[in-house]
Amino acid sequence: MARVERCVKGVVFYVSPTGNDGWSGKLDEPNADKTDGPFATIAKAVEVLRQDKTQANEAVSIVLRDGMHFLDKPICLDQTDGGSKTCPVTYMAYPDEMPVISGGKRITGEWKKYDDNIMVCNIPEVKEGKWRFNQLFVNGERQTRARIPHEGEYFAEEAISPTSFRFKEGDFKRWQNLNDIEVVFFHSWNETRFIASELNEKERIIKFLDPKAMHVIGWDGAGGPNRYYVENLIEGVQQPGDWYLNHHTGDLYYYPIGDIDKLEIIAPAINELFRLEGGLKEQNIQNVIFRGLTFAHTDWTLPENGYPDCGDVGDIVHPSAITWDNARYCSMQDCTIAHTGTYAIEMKGYGNSVINCRIYDTGSGGIVSRNYDEERNVFMFNHIHDCGKVYPSAVAINIDDGGGTVSHNLIHDITHSGVYTRHWGTPTQERERENQEQGLLIEYNEIYNCGGMINDNAGIFIRDSNIIVRNNLIHDCYSYGGRCPGWGIYLGCETRDTIVENNVVYRADEIMHVWYSDRNIVIQNNIFVDGRMDQINYQNPSDRSHDNIRSIRNIFYYTKPTELFRVSHEKCLPAESDYNVYFCTAGDIVIKGLQGVDSFPDWQAKGLDSNSVIANPLFVDPENDNYMLRANSPAFELGFKPIDISRVGIR
Repeated sequence: MARVERCVKGVVFYVSPTGNDGWSGKLDEPNADKTDGPFATIAKAVEVLRQDKTQANEAVSIVLRDGMHFLDKPICLDQTDGGSKTCPVTYMAYPDEMPVISGGKRITGEWKKYDDNIMVCNIPEVKEGKWRFNQLFVNGERQTRARIPHEGEYFAEEAISPTSFRFKEGDFKRWQNLNDIEVVFFHSWNETRFIASELNEKERIIKFLDPKAMHVIGWDGAGGPNRYYVENLIEGVQQPGDWYLNHHTGDLYYYPIGDIDKLEIIAPAINELFRLEGGLKEQNIQNVIFRGLTFAHTDWTLPENGYPDCGDVGDIVHPSAITWDNARYCSMQDCTIAHTGTYAIEMKGYGNSVINCRIYDTGSGGIVSRNYDEERNVFMFNHIHDCGKVYPSAVAINIDDGGGTVSHNLIHDITHSGVYTRHWGTPTQERERENQEQGLLIEYNEIYNCGGMINDNAGIFIRDSNIIVRNNLIHDCYSYGGRCPGWGIYLGCETRDTIVENNVVYRADEIMHVWYSDRNIVIQNNIFVDGRMDQINYQNPSDRSHDNIRSIRNIFYYTKPTELFRVSHEKCLPAESDYNVYFCTAGDIVIKGLQGVDSFPDWQAKGLDSNSVIANPLFVDPENDNYMLRANSPAFELGFKPIDISRVGIR
């Protein structure tokens, strides 16, 4: 105990899985007579704090000992449970220990053989309708909810109606428990989760309950036939790690990854772990700190008629594993959030921070932020990866409204985008404010392997105002099948008053996309390498235009015979493009889309790039992705400044 008290001051309570809620919580271990020691539950520590107001002028620490701290309901804190700047309330791990706050339960029933590979266990709580779960974790790893096909997807043959389609011969059958199966349908940038209602095997037509989705089966924007897969059926239990729950009988079928008697099997029992409720704006919960904790094992719930897409990018399905509602000056430091059914953390408020945390294996995305005050929410030095296991339209960091600072994060293997901003309302996400009054700074992030499962995605995907995107390293951003592209940086609908500078972006379908009605944008001192389709797409519908787009002192380098620029029409041209270095190792510079412009001289005839050069920029080692410039690079003569990526990410 003395060791912890040297680290924290003020009131200290301890919680241990081997504790007792009848004890005082003042000892970190049971005393010799086991008449006193730590609490058994976090809920008891919160209760005691509420009853004892003597600590109001002291810092409070709730210290969790090693082990699994299972919750049967979320821990809900209100404004009376917070602290002050000098006397915060801290939930923290005991030094050198790794306590886990879990929303799950261990599966401890008797396992029996179902066939040569599959084991089955009956769970009475499930049969009685008291528990139904959609995820399973074994030895700390997500297992595969049984699906067909096991890898990849099928393609619908044709749409019959918004909620029915004709399938190809052999792709769909009269599975057992037909009305329990879910069909995950991909549109372009999002997905719908349908529930089967009727099957006509002769006509090869499957019908679904109507979830009131914005994007229906056969929607033109899907870019071709809808992809889909079938989930939650016993016939899909085919490989180690596959599982299926029959919620009618309570039987859990599992193809074990090893000796089932030696496996720790956990299924989530709740959808949310912690909720900070500030109430009205003047009643913000404040100065609550989480440090060194692991949060895990939350579920997602399917609506009665299935899940409709959100209508846009960045699906936000409630609740998140951790929610801060009207919180200020709260922080999460050195924590891990994993194995969730939805987003890891969602916050509304200001002056909050998530620093040096690891977020991974989420059903949806990583972080959602909304901020309506001058003091920024800050997200720094976090490692966010392998998100979108259930809702692939979700993103790593979603600035859903307002601004903030997104800095020095390592983001990778995300099904949609790395960092995303929204300024449109959707049927499930109202537009809460007209303008982004607070600036957004996105800097020194390393972002890679975004997309691949879905379309219309980017490393950094912005659609708002007053944004600085600088000193980021972004690479390998592709869409599924090359349909609607995957971008390195996407300046989406009506992006304005924005600076994009000192970024290194390589390998994407398009390195940058400048979309409709963008205005007052400076793109300067960036290195853009190897867009598969083109390097920049300046695009507007015929009735829209760009206003004051400037591209200066950038380096464009590509190694395949593709396009430098694609331009929709005259009103898409940048106001200024100059002092750039262009080089294609595979042939001539090609520009497409603009009448009368095919080559670089044609482009210059438009009054653009008169001081730019076509020359090898002389990278140190481009074959191994080292895009530092040699001392004699021609870019320096045009005023290009070296980009230092040594501080990018969590290095």
